[in-house]
Amino acid sequence: MKEKRSKRVKIKNRITRKNIPLKVNGKKLPIQHGWIRIKIYGNAFERGFAHGYLLAKELQEIFDSFTFILRENMKIGYKKYETYCREKITPEIQKHFLEFFEEMQGISAGAISAGYPKVTLDFIIAWNSLLSTYTMFTERCSSLITIYNGNIVMAHNTQTDFITGQTSNIIMEICPSIGNRMIIQMSPGFICSGMDWFIIDNGIIGCESTIGDINYTPIFGAPYFCRIRQAMQYGNSLDDYVKIMLKDNAGDYPCTWLLGDINRKEIMQLEIARKYHSVQKKKEGIFYGMNSVHDVNIRKLETNDTEYGDTTTSSGSRNMRLHYLLYEKYAGNMTIENTKKIIADHYDVYLDKDTKGNERTICKHTNLDPEDGRRDAYYPFGCTDAKIVDSSMAKKMSFIGRFGNACGTEFNVQSYLKKHPKYNRWGKYLKNMPSQPWIELKPI
Repeated sequence: MKEKRSKRVKIKNRITRKNIPLKVNGKKLPIQHGWIRIKIYGNAFERGFAHGYLLAKELQEIFDSFTFILRENMKIGYKKYETYCREKITPEIQKHFLEFFEEMQGISAGAISAGYPKVTLDFIIAWNSLLSTYTMFTERCSSLITIYNGNIVMAHNTQTDFITGQTSNIIMEICPSIGNRMIIQMSPGFICSGMDWFIIDNGIIGCESTIGDINYTPIFGAPYFCRIRQAMQYGNSLDDYVKIMLKDNAGDYPCTWLLGDINRKEIMQLEIARKYHSVQKKKEGIFYGMNSVHDVNIRKLETNDTEYGDTTTSSGSRNMRLHYLLYEKYAGNMTIENTKKIIADHYDVYLDKDTKGNERTICKHTNLDPEDGRRDAYYPFGCTDAKIVDSSMAKKMSFIGRFGNACGTEFNVQSYLKKHPKYNRWGKYLKNMPSQPWIELKPI
């Protein structure tokens, strides 16, 4: 059921942050070991307004760094990029996802009301569209989902450039007036996750790993961030997710989606490119993602991927390591502690030894690697968070998370730039990522 068109109403009295004081207009929000926790609710515009109002300062910081991100990753200026999104993507959102269009209007209105006029609707749509338009986003995460004796365990770490990754510390509880209540990890301004980690109050949990080296250009189509948000808010079965994600698929941000239903005690792997997709379900067993698509048909017809079994590469090495850890070392023994070890693993299959982390390890540290084949040596890229949930936690809509490297290694900007001055241009936007503990993140 879709929400009716919402009214433009003042809702400051409905902004809530239980047990955490509301501080905006230039004041820092309280941070819990790197995470900011937010709760919003109401119709589309209301919850969007609360989102934008509460995270206005963070949205301004993203606006300030966005031009740099675009030039560094996509070699395009902001104005040209914004125009592309306004012409190609905005009409699709208005036509097919009016509720989410109004939510994004609300985000902009809330930020502007808090004193940040640069956070326009065009900017919010352009920011949400980043992963849809940047088709070369590869190797963005490691992920897994298992089910044994009816207990599902899901884990994920984000792998990205450090500027983008440092924004992904929002744990947002969304309580829409119509549809499912959800808790998602996200960046400010997003209407979905972007890191793609979510827990829904109907028992569905999900994450993903991007599919690298696609050989096509997305054709819009419904952008991925609207489709996955539609699935989260209105999907009530794993089959619903398949149906929603395939409808008007633009082929943007192709992924290996890992989904679980804790009530039906079933897990699913959904791999989606543009023309082709693959669905597998299990009542007992394992799925995992490492950026090289498992489905042979998709890999052959819609990618140029040659890394699947190549241990000299990041995807190939993580493929072999995850297979060993999940099918041999920890098979049938997926405790939370063992899952922490997997998602923070530093074993390099190619070198056949444990390391401090590099481009080929599950907990990726491109910033420590002098031999990365895709990027320049020591590029500021790697693991920026880790999350784990099992069926018992999902029933309470909670999970455990660590912000920063999954292994807990500190990243210090000053020390990094001193060693690698070629990245001084990043210094204005990079932030320190101190070593953080694993903590439980519950609903507010």
